[in-house]
Amino acid sequence: MRAVLMERGRLWVDDIPPPEPRTGEVLVRSIACGICGSDLHAAAHTTQFVETSRAAGGAFKLDTFAPVVLGHEFVAEVLDHGPGCAGTHPPGTLVCALPMLLREPLTAVGYSPEAPGGFAEQMLLTEQLLLPVPNGLAARHAALTEPMAVGLHAVRKARLEKEDAAIVVGCGPVGLAVITALKAEGFGPVIASDFSPRRRALAEQQGADRVIDAAHSDPLEAPERKARSGCVIFECVGVPGMLDHLFLQAPQDARIVVVGVCLEPDQLRPLIAINKELNVQFVLGYSPAEFAETLSGIAEGRFDIAPLVTQEVGLDQVAETFARLAAPEAAGKVLVTAQR
Repeated sequence: MRAVLMERGRLWVDDIPPPEPRTGEVLVRSIACGICGSDLHAAAHTTQFVETSRAAGGAFKLDTFAPVVLGHEFVAEVLDHGPGCAGTHPPGTLVCALPMLLREPLTAVGYSPEAPGGFAEQMLLTEQLLLPVPNGLAARHAALTEPMAVGLHAVRKARLEKEDAAIVVGCGPVGLAVITALKAEGFGPVIASDFSPRRRALAEQQGADRVIDAAHSDPLEAPERKARSGCVIFECVGVPGMLDHLFLQAPQDARIVVVGVCLEPDQLRPLIAINKELNVQFVLGYSPAEFAETLSGIAEGRFDIAPLVTQEVGLDQVAETFARLAAPEAAGKVLVTAQR
């Protein structure tokens, strides 16, 4: 099968053997798969990604010396069942799933040589984690279930209150998912900040009450924020120095929710946060219930995600697309379609 391989930041298309399902696993055809910021980080900072993953004891088994097939934001079609499967979802069923293989040890789809991700024609999923895509929902929209679940989880972990203003710093796909979830959950005002005019336009389209050009204004100085007694800041950039900057700019007793993934070493000054009694919440992923709720929410129109898909590319365009997405002007979600 054709797949996009990545090793130490280099991406190329090659033919590799199709994966063989183990007990309880399903062979699927990748229909569409989003390019995630974590994929970009894994390619740009492979060594740091590997070292950090191993130190944390997580499910990411990325190896600097073995090519992997990235891609964990997918929608797929069931092709066949491995041994021990119940066959609940027959061949032809369109599905989403948590990107994990329930093996020992737990294996992350798209971050292990043993579990190719969605930037390939075929992949493996765990049968008990499959969720059928509701009838009528376009595959390209179902593919946004995973990133939207990240946004919903971040909003839930923030524990917002009625008098809180929500500040979203960074309007890339993660920030846009947070904005969408905030509005769907009924929170506001939502103040969004980014350098990119295209991303600011998407933030406004997703419901942000005020959009700030980060090159010229501080979102924490917005009158909508000052009119509220509470402040929750969603850090959706993931670059060194951002947390320290937010410590400096944040008002007293603010809460900072760290959604952006920074794989490089960073420095910050705890005394600033101590003096202001800031609360910092790091978040990761989502729960299975939040994932299922997100898929249903997209299908029911609760999460308006159609504007977030700004481009679709084939496997042969993935390498150049990764390079382009490193630019700050790059807009919303790019989907990879694996089929010819």
